[in-house]
Amino acid sequence: MAKQQQDMSPDPELAAIAAYVIGYDIRSDAAFATAHLALFDFLGCALAGLDEEDCRRIIRPIVPQALAPGAARIPGTRYELDPATAAFAMGCMGRWLDFNDSWFGTGGGHPADMLGALLGTADYLSRRARAAGSEPVPMATVAELAIKAYEILGLHLLENEFGRYDFTAPLKAATAAAVCSLLGGGQREIVAALSQCWVDGQPLRIFRTPFTGPRKNWASPDAAARGVWHAFKAIEGEPGYPRALSAPEWGVTDVEQGGKPFRNPFAYGSHVMERILFKVYPAQFRAQTAMEAAIRLYPTVAPRLDEVARVEIYTHQRTLKTIDKPGPLSLPSERDHSLQYITAIGLIFGDLEYRHYHDDVAADPRIDALIAKMTVAERPAYTAGYDDRAKGMDANAIAVHFADGGATKEVEILYPMGDAKRRAEAIPVLAEKFRRNIKGRLPKAQEDALLRLYDDPAALAAMPVDDFMMLTVPPAG
Repeated sequence: MAKQQQDMSPDPELAAIAAYVIGYDIRSDAAFATAHLALFDFLGCALAGLDEEDCRRIIRPIVPQALAPGAARIPGTRYELDPATAAFAMGCMGRWLDFNDSWFGTGGGHPADMLGALLGTADYLSRRARAAGSEPVPMATVAELAIKAYEILGLHLLENEFGRYDFTAPLKAATAAAVCSLLGGGQREIVAALSQCWVDGQPLRIFRTPFTGPRKNWASPDAAARGVWHAFKAIEGEPGYPRALSAPEWGVTDVEQGGKPFRNPFAYGSHVMERILFKVYPAQFRAQTAMEAAIRLYPTVAPRLDEVARVEIYTHQRTLKTIDKPGPLSLPSERDHSLQYITAIGLIFGDLEYRHYHDDVAADPRIDALIAKMTVAERPAYTAGYDDRAKGMDANAIAVHFADGGATKEVEILYPMGDAKRRAEAIPVLAEKFRRNIKGRLPKAQEDALLRLYDDPAALAAMPVDDFMMLTVPPAG
């Protein structure tokens, strides 16, 4: 009897992503307006990230000679790198301060970590096109593919549980699909690239839980770089494994997902970009409302630090699971994921900058003294509000009690300023964040040009990517 032919039609999920990336027309003005904000927010975070020596160290070429003149430029530097390495470098810069955008469901992630992949690949393609007398890629194309990459990643994270594995695999896949489309790939190439991303498997989450270490700053950029690598390989003809998800016994569904196929609660569109979460403070997202509450209490508490008897923090279960970390905290990457440390900084200094995570600030004895007086407890209504997608709360409340028996009023913040529900309130704050993040990091003429583009979305959309990237790099010498 002849051996039965294996079904090599692509998994429906992979086919749906390819069809969406190739054929879906983004018509949402809100999505494009938010993509504009996300791009500049990422660029500002990336330039500010270069202030950190550990960030500068990790983006250096693995050997000094590993440069690619004429390829992708890296903002704030004179590096020119291949698109995959550029995706890693730019992604690390944007992620380093824990200040770029966020998205959460059953899993969580930072979609802007993919923007370096899109910018780097588009810059490379545009420079090659110029050299060949062809048209460069416009920034509008980057914005549209960013919306689609955000959507693919975000919908995967809403209802799918990745267990004890890290949640960077869907980011890798989303990057591969968008970059493959940018390179001119069709369904066959996109499905091949997507399948290879899933065949890679997923890393452990040990660098997030129980140990919060620097890898959390480069895990997603690493995944994005791998997505770019798979996209280029697929364009070159590398075949994929179209049944990578559903193959019995050996596919992702059985091996990693306990037999549960991936679920998407919506059809692909522009849901995620329209609702993306921006950060006002450089801290893990669960702490954004706590920081805002602490800053409101600062004028009352800071003059009376020696009189504080206890600090009561009320939060939800997700916060308790991810950032309830009183210490000891020996690294900046631990401190920016500690609800207690972040709250202490807000009460003591009335502000939060990444420098507050450095060792010299952490050595301030007032911080540990205040943390020792903190209690963190669940408020069930906050957990219910977080779990209810229609509400989407991310609440924290803080009250400070003094030794004389007095107390502050409890300050409750239900939604962070970066939430879509507070978008109008956040827009001027995000503009100031961008101006602050780029100030002094490029020649003034380039800073001014970027600020004009920030205020003129139509001009940015029409601008060739290579011209835009030229504005982000310092002049030679």
